[in-house]
Amino acid sequence: MAPSTDTRPKLAWIQALRGVAVLFVVLTHARYYFLDTPTWPLAEQLLRPGAMGVDLFFVISGFIMVYTTRHVAGTPRDAFDFLVRRFARIWPLYAVITLAWLTVAHSGFGWLTNWPPFKALLLSLSFQPVDIENPLYFSASLPLGWTLNFEMYFYVVFGLCLLAGRRRWLLLAGWILFTVLVIPALKRDLTLDVLTNFRFSIAYLNLVTNPIILEFLAGVAIGWLYLQDWFALRSQTVARHLVFLALALAAWASWGTLVNFHGPKQWGAVVALMVLALALASKTIELAPPRVLVWLGTISFSLYLTHTTTQLLATRAVEAIGGDTHGWSHVLLTTALAISVAAAVYHYLEQRLSDLTATALRRLGSRLGSRPAGGTALDPRR
Repeated sequence: MAPSTDTRPKLAWIQALRGVAVLFVVLTHARYYFLDTPTWPLAEQLLRPGAMGVDLFFVISGFIMVYTTRHVAGTPRDAFDFLVRRFARIWPLYAVITLAWLTVAHSGFGWLTNWPPFKALLLSLSFQPVDIENPLYFSASLPLGWTLNFEMYFYVVFGLCLLAGRRRWLLLAGWILFTVLVIPALKRDLTLDVLTNFRFSIAYLNLVTNPIILEFLAGVAIGWLYLQDWFALRSQTVARHLVFLALALAAWASWGTLVNFHGPKQWGAVVALMVLALALASKTIELAPPRVLVWLGTISFSLYLTHTTTQLLATRAVEAIGGDTHGWSHVLLTTALAISVAAAVYHYLEQRLSDLTATALRRLGSRLGSRPAGGTALDPRR
């Protein structure tokens, strides 16, 4: 890999967007504290749009993958290392938190003795839909895991497309458009509704053809544009107005009645336009988000995976001492606890698990690649 000659500052605004996205997701789940109370309609109105954080994550993922591989030539070693790093970052922590959630949610290990939840666990940890009759496949053992099914699929496709070198973007776009648009059209079910059940006999094909994957492709397109020198504004004033209008438009569309669910024609379109505007403006003016949002972006994966477990344990503890779990004070308490727990998980678990897994996989790849019968040897070292 060629050494990096990019002199741009780190993308603090992208990291901050990740922080916003995960905070939105935490708060949208916190609204359930108000179920069966007079405050529920208000909580639903204010907090439910936070679910758009998932769509924002998907667009950001596409952008970041383009940016971080901008100097990658596309050798087998590059593709191998990319896939190792993605798997090592996601799977180990996901597996640990999934087991923790099942144990907490079921108040013990009794679920291990039943085949259905154990089968669901195996499917979840292999990033497969548990129930293909339920798009977007919310039935993962850790309910949040449905998003990782799409994330890992995108990473695998992206990693393999790296092998095409300079043609990687055409291959990636062609594959996603073929699977999301052409295959459903052949079945006469072409739609951008992410809740459509195509009922393909091959279970995984139902995930591959879901239109929510277009959000990753939107992020890839924005990332590609960002790297082009001609994609820039001359006027700083115009750039500042663009940022202001992009954020205002996102808020208006999301908290209004224009869009109200996941997908490329709803929240996905709104957040993609916002990220596009910020990417364009950031090449003319410095976007300096609050440091706390950048920090939240850093721990966002740990916070995303652990917050529901923390919320459940905190709620049980407050109920045990006779406290109120149906007010805004409980939202504040559980959100603060979720952030603190996630910070600890990030520093003491996520990074270590990721490093250990990546090291083990690279050693395995090195051994397999050194065998004469295996063709061209892979050198996964960095």
